Amino acid sequence: MRTGRTECGRDTQQGVSLIEVLVALFVLAFGMLGIAGMQTMAMKANQSAFERNAVVISANSIAERMRSNQAAARSGSYNRTMPTGACTAPSGTDRVSTDIQRWLGELNQNLAGSGACGAINCAGTPAACRITLRWDDSRVANGGASQTFEVDVRI
Repeated sequence: MRTGRTECGRDTQQGVSLIEVLVALFVLAFGMLGIAGMQTMAMKANQSAFERNAVVISANSIAERMRSNQAAARSGSYNRTMPTGACTAPSGTDRVSTDIQRWLGELNQNLAGSGACGAINCAGTPAACRITLRWDDSRVANGGASQTFEVDVRI
């Protein structure tokens, strides 16, 4: 630190002391940590939004498959309950089993590692169907381990 003389005879400071530089660096580092934390939370929320979008698309996918096979949907052939354990697809080779296999396959592909599963319940004429999807959304702060999305469609 250099000092200089003013006209009145007082000393004036010129330059910056090392302590001031360290305090400024500490404040800057603390701010950067805050920004990094916000970025992490934003990425988690973005992943959660992606998963919710994938669930909506998946529900629409099976609804359209059921609309293209209305007789089977109205007779209850697409009905399946939500399993309490692992989600298994039907093993048949008929159109309904194939539709459900592909639907659950797409769901698990888009929501990898989330234990995603789906249920369908159709009743009445015209058929009122409730499509229920379940997946794990626990990565987001305050996210529940099991999220459920339900949509009602008419076939």
